[in-house]
Amino acid sequence: MVSSGSVCLGALTLALVGTTGALAQIPPYIQADPGAVTKAFGKQTADKIFSEAYTPVRQQAVLQSVKSIPGYDCPADPPITLGLLSPHPIKPGTVAWIEHYVVMCKPPTQRNFLMILDKDRPRAIEMLPGASAADPLLQRDAMQGALAALIPATPESCKHPVATDASVTGSPPNGRDPWVERWTFDLCGKKAAIDMTFTPSPNGGTDWSTTLAK
Repeated sequence: MVSSGSVCLGALTLALVGTTGALAQIPPYIQADPGAVTKAFGKQTADKIFSEAYTPVRQQAVLQSVKSIPGYDCPADPPITLGLLSPHPIKPGTVAWIEHYVVMCKPPTQRNFLMILDKDRPRAIEMLPGASAADPLLQRDAMQGALAALIPATPESCKHPVATDASVTGSPPNGRDPWVERWTFDLCGKKAAIDMTFTPSPNGGTDWSTTLAK
């Protein structure tokens, strides 16, 4: 997902793109396709999402994430690429979308945010780092089970386990069959992982179960 569009957050410049003389200002760190967002929210809203308008909010969210998740060697101003941006309406009339960033730390890491537009200003809600296929609500609900499953591996003095990565193991989700993800945690310097099994329910929604990885 890393491309020549990666730039340092502290040194953002504008890329001018357009046809027939009409110029649109698109920051070079945004490499996502605007098609789905334009279809969901209209051109005017999509143009603003794909502009510099929300860069300060994005910058703050990514830098806070870099500072708060251990296990990565990140420069103070890491190069980023916003490679995927998809609409995620949470209720009628609300503009919300998900942003997936590649952040050039060592090792490189993916950071993800649910963005909710509130009075023309987006609010960034951090999702699991990495490549979980679970949506924001499912991540939130399943996290309680993951933290409970971590208890046997958590040092008594550690009060705040931190999720550091997530990935799909085995077959990717298809909407019908169960899929498995591994969620990795930092337990105050100790590493542990939970295997999360997600099972789409025929009645709607998704069930989940947890296993402490050995």
